[in-house]
Amino acid sequence: MGTGSSDELRLKILLSTIEVFNTRGMRFTMDDIASNMKISKKTIYTVYRSKDEMMLDMVDFIFDNIAISKGATIENDQESLGDRIKAHLTAMPDTFEKINFTELFQLRDKYPVVYNKVKMRLESGWEPTIALLERGQEEGIIKKDANLGVFKMMMETSLSAFFESDILKKQGLTYQEGLDLVVDILLDGIKA
Repeated sequence: MGTGSSDELRLKILLSTIEVFNTRGMRFTMDDIASNMKISKKTIYTVYRSKDEMMLDMVDFIFDNIAISKGATIENDQESLGDRIKAHLTAMPDTFEKINFTELFQLRDKYPVVYNKVKMRLESGWEPTIALLERGQEEGIIKKDANLGVFKMMMETSLSAFFESDILKKQGLTYQEGLDLVVDILLDGIKA
């Protein structure tokens, strides 16, 4: 199997894992993925040695695709800077809209290595976002005295809470709805 077909198989496994995760939650198994793909589990193990290894790759896959979506918001000069900032902060690829992120609160206890990778990815890669917010400050869309370091910490903490508790599930919110609410509150406040 050449590199191209190996990468293609990897992508198919990751996309199938998303499908299976949406129906089975964290209880999914490699057998579930193999059955969903109509391939042998042995074929999956040619790409991933374990469920943990596959889930670590899944974290990178998801965060890398979110970064691509965020990048597209920066380059979109068809929208106002204010709209781009909001779109950037809430960016989620269309293909991930159906991911049931409300089940991810179980990561911390069941898959601590994967949970730590999610935390690390949430805390990194903020440079384009900060640059966009600084541009917003320069153009008067964001308050000049707004502390962007505190804003970043508040965003990180809010998003981490989605992965540490079942708040989304209890509130009946999707991850996207929760993210939209966090961004609305951080950008606009809760004053009437």
